[in-house]
Amino acid sequence: MADPITLTTLLLAGAAAAGTELVKEGTKDAYRNLKEKVGELFGPRATKALAKLEDPATQEQGKNDLEVYVGGTLEADEASQIEPFVKALVQALKEDVAGSSAAHARVGLDIVAGGSAFIREVHNASEVVVKVKADKDVTIEGIRMNPGKDPGK
Repeated sequence: MADPITLTTLLLAGAAAAGTELVKEGTKDAYRNLKEKVGELFGPRATKALAKLEDPATQEQGKNDLEVYVGGTLEADEASQIEPFVKALVQALKEDVAGSSAAHARVGLDIVAGGSAFIREVHNASEVVVKVKADKDVTIEGIRMNPGKDPGK
């Protein structure tokens, strides 16, 4: 199974979609908004890494740099600030045929909860990877997989 999606891979998918002429402006806007928020939260080094990510010649270096500056576990305040931008891009990619073909429908969750963990309403994913460490209950409901052909192959 392929690696689960991370903020870096979502940004990579967004960069690929934004660079595609047929992708809707709303999808491109959602990517730009997430990119701006990442730069605001993680600073100028993350902004430079994003610029590298958008250029095919430096894309791999940009991906590696983003993993250094953005990758790993987000602090709770970072996660709450970035969540609406992540959701907006995921939703835009889902609703945009050209955008969704540019991004692979893969969901990865790595959750550490001091209490119970509740995961709800994951739709149209071709792969779901969930790793949960919780002190209490773990509840997962409402996952609907996309039975279609994997667009990443």
